[in-house]
Amino acid sequence: MVHSKIQSSYLIATIFIIAVSLCLTTGCAKKSRLITEQVAPNVYRITVSRSNIYLITGKTLILVDTGMPGDGPEVLKAIAAIGRNPAEASHILITHGHTDHIGSLAFLKKATGAQVIAGTPEVDYIQGKKKPWQMARAGFSGKLFKIMLFFAETFIFTREPAVVDQACSGGEVIDCNGGITVIATPGHSPGSISYYLPDKRILFTGDALSGEPEAKLPPRAGCADYPQALLSVKKLTALSFDICCFGHGTPVTRGAAALAKKLLSPSP
Repeated sequence: MVHSKIQSSYLIATIFIIAVSLCLTTGCAKKSRLITEQVAPNVYRITVSRSNIYLITGKTLILVDTGMPGDGPEVLKAIAAIGRNPAEASHILITHGHTDHIGSLAFLKKATGAQVIAGTPEVDYIQGKKKPWQMARAGFSGKLFKIMLFFAETFIFTREPAVVDQACSGGEVIDCNGGITVIATPGHSPGSISYYLPDKRILFTGDALSGEPEAKLPPRAGCADYPQALLSVKKLTALSFDICCFGHGTPVTRGAAALAKKLLSPSP
């Protein structure tokens, strides 16, 4: 009898996880209206479905992350809408290898011919040797989230692997549009990196910080190593930046560095 109850509990838990997974992932897959908004001079935020995609314009075009599978065609429309040609893209900067950030990478790499930059520990996930859902997640809620991701990436989303042209460990400067500094910010994922434009005082954090529904520290369940993620936030606060562009949510366009410091030391 006890054994039967245990089996029933496991069955109910499994059904619950699958149901929640389907609800969450179909919500992620649902397309919202394409929105392109200017965050700063020569910097645009493109939103299609789940996560933010950023476009930096100059002599060439630079994309930061690529959104979910299926977002790629909308990104091309957004580029055309501001009067630029996708063939002008020179680089695609990946903050980390989770599906909602690399989902349209292969499509956009083929469409633009751009070079792909990513953190060294993320390369196997991006190139298809490992699955993004296999990355560690912190705590019990993180483990449940990981199971949901397994169902989503196995049965719902189809993502084509893409070749990484340059793997970074932090400290590199990408030679394009005035120079973009790579900052190693592991924790949300093992190889998360942020991109810093010192001349524009702009920081692209990926999910090292969150802007959803407002500026906050990365959610613990989404992190591979939460203490390491907090150390990465502390590293970012040493930079001089006014604008912070998150992987999710609305960018902060003034006083961003001071706000990041407050997140680490909230008022009592």
